[in-house]
Amino acid sequence: MKFKTVLFSSILIAVLLSPACGPDKPPQSGGAPDKSTITEGVMTTSVDNDSKPTSPVKTSFPADTAAIYCSFKVTGVSPEDMIKASWYYVKGAAADRENQLLEGGEMYTSGQADGQGYYLAFYENMPAGGWYKGSYKVVLSVNGADKLSVPFNIE
Repeated sequence: MKFKTVLFSSILIAVLLSPACGPDKPPQSGGAPDKSTITEGVMTTSVDNDSKPTSPVKTSFPADTAAIYCSFKVTGVSPEDMIKASWYYVKGAAADRENQLLEGGEMYTSGQADGQGYYLAFYENMPAGGWYKGSYKVVLSVNGADKLSVPFNIE
């Protein structure tokens, strides 16, 4: 009986001392409020060293576009926060791939301490078989909480 009590106590202590959240889990309610924001999400074919668009901002791209960038401004994040971009094929010519995450279409980076905010950009190279004609979106999130969806089309 003493062994079971010690085992139960050990498990209880481990659970109580384990972190409440990790990179995949948002903070539990009652913790610090989420002040992160993602704004100014645009699609383009190139960005500068500050991740701002250098080519025209577009909502449609030709099917032979080598790479497409999603540039955006992020504020209210810290180095512990995880910023993620998920690229989806929504619908179009490839009906069997509708609403699917593109292969290799999830990218991550950690935040930076900056009160004014800063720009980031994620990009997706043209898939090996080429871009499917249709609509796409990039869903941007911080610590697993979706913040912005940026749509675009391939013609």
